[in-house]
Amino acid sequence: MSKMLRGSPAILIAVIALFVAIGGGYAIGAGFIGTGDLKNQAVTNKKIKKNTIKGNRVDEASLGATGTGLSVSQATVTPVPASTTTAQTVLTLQVPQAGSYLFISKAVLAKGGLQTQVNCLLTAGGDSDRSLEAVDASNNTTIVNTVAHTFGAAGAVTLACDDPDTAQLFVTDKRIVGVPVGALSSSTIP
Repeated sequence: MSKMLRGSPAILIAVIALFVAIGGGYAIGAGFIGTGDLKNQAVTNKKIKKNTIKGNRVDEASLGATGTGLSVSQATVTPVPASTTTAQTVLTLQVPQAGSYLFISKAVLAKGGLQTQVNCLLTAGGDSDRSLEAVDASNNTTIVNTVAHTFGAAGAVTLACDDPDTAQLFVTDKRIVGVPVGALSSSTIP
């Protein structure tokens, strides 16, 4: 019986091979390969299983968005004089440094008198978005504008409204938000 337990060298090699085949190879390999053994850039996207990297392990700047979000708001009323056909600035957001942003503005328009069309423009550099709303004493409204722009240096974004009617326009609850993006590729379709 003792002769059976000792076995031959061939059986011993076969048992070790079985252990490695069943999973022992991982345990043995893990003990020998460390992070220092990997070359820089050796692990590519194709080699990483989906949903395995946690957010705290990712550099946010590498995801495309760079910089800090910007916001300015003002709840108080800004009057726009009656019979103003050129848009008057009602809120300004200062952009402290170069970068690409998506800007979103919101404001509430109110006035007395007859219904007239009010234009509001959100402008960043040479890019702008226009809202055209019918406003009167019974039809106050909220306007929203969006514009994407890349600043080469510090700059400003403005929200401005006109008031072609004889009744004064009141603009309140104004807000401009700047969301940083990695880069912009924009086109205008005629």
